[in-house]
Amino acid sequence: MLSKKRPRIRIVRRSDKYSQNAEAIANNYDLLILILVRLPVKSLLRFKSVSKTWHSIISDPEFSRRLSLNISGLIMCKLSYQVIKPEYGFIPLGNKSSTDDAPFKYLDFINHSSGLKVVQSCNGLLLCSSSRYYNNFNYDYYIYNPTTKQFVTIPLPSNLQNARIVCRLSLAFDPTKSLHYRVVCVRNPDPWLNILDDPESNYVSRQIEIYSSQTRSWRLSGKPFLSHVNTGFGGGLFCNGTIHWLGAYNNTSFYFNVEDEELRDLPMPPIPDNWEDLRRVLYFGESRNHLHLIEIYRPPTSRFSVYEVESDYSGWFVKYNINLDPLIVAYPGMAIRYSLKDGSFKKICDLGANEAEYRSSPALILLAYCCVGEFIQTLSPVSQQSPE
Repeated sequence: MLSKKRPRIRIVRRSDKYSQNAEAIANNYDLLILILVRLPVKSLLRFKSVSKTWHSIISDPEFSRRLSLNISGLIMCKLSYQVIKPEYGFIPLGNKSSTDDAPFKYLDFINHSSGLKVVQSCNGLLLCSSSRYYNNFNYDYYIYNPTTKQFVTIPLPSNLQNARIVCRLSLAFDPTKSLHYRVVCVRNPDPWLNILDDPESNYVSRQIEIYSSQTRSWRLSGKPFLSHVNTGFGGGLFCNGTIHWLGAYNNTSFYFNVEDEELRDLPMPPIPDNWEDLRRVLYFGESRNHLHLIEIYRPPTSRFSVYEVESDYSGWFVKYNINLDPLIVAYPGMAIRYSLKDGSFKKICDLGANEAEYRSSPALILLAYCCVGEFIQTLSPVSQQSPE
């Protein structure tokens, strides 16, 4: 009787099978990118050391553009008489964020003799400046990525180096459209233009100049324009490719389209009578590419309206009417997540302030911290890249 030949059985260990799958993924460049872009930024920073391939992918500026711009939390500046070295807090907003994710407590990425402060937050990058006048009555400015800890110094326009010219900067950066950022400077016109302002008037001439991280240079934009002396042009609000600046009094506010380089007037809600034309702005910001404004013209209150600007900038309308009385009574001195749609709320964290201060005055403007901007984790580089 002939014996039948037994079939050969290949035994594959489970770990070997997983190793083969992992190796197949690692060798598939496109699939690897699809996986990596879904990981948290903190994990990506650690995974740069896995291999040269991973390091190359994660370090590629084009890769950073594919990451989602999720808000991890709010950067808060503690109100204090200590202006040289302000202290910062953090309110987590992400689903997996906590107070331990605070990007920094003090700005110390460079040892500046007058200290540093946050001027503006823009899609993951921070525009920072010296806390006081330092260089010929101007501030020193920096672009800082608190996620990667990279920073770069922004030089002042060459004609400002040795002149007492008012200079205020704003940051414009949209990583979904470009790897490069721009810095918009509002300053006095050049002396040789011989523009003489009326000393009896509250309006003065201003000039816009733009710095590009791509060209590493400044250039003039448009002609000089008139603005009120109290209009703040530092750290404007960037939204939809446009920088917005509020007038302090019942005077002109502005918005500047960075792409078209066009400056236009921004109409504002009327100021109630008997308020000396001074705006009481509690909040001016953006959410989901919509511009919002909160003003309060009465004794400290937790009842107010949220305005939203029309899409064509023709005016404002009331988006929400808010009553926070129940929250302030129940959660004094705490950060609360409040839904404007259904009125639901959830405690986020303690602000560490004196509870008695909140009970004696429920005004939101008396908090121990003021918000200086959103914290968005990003790998976007701050150093200059090659032209696109």
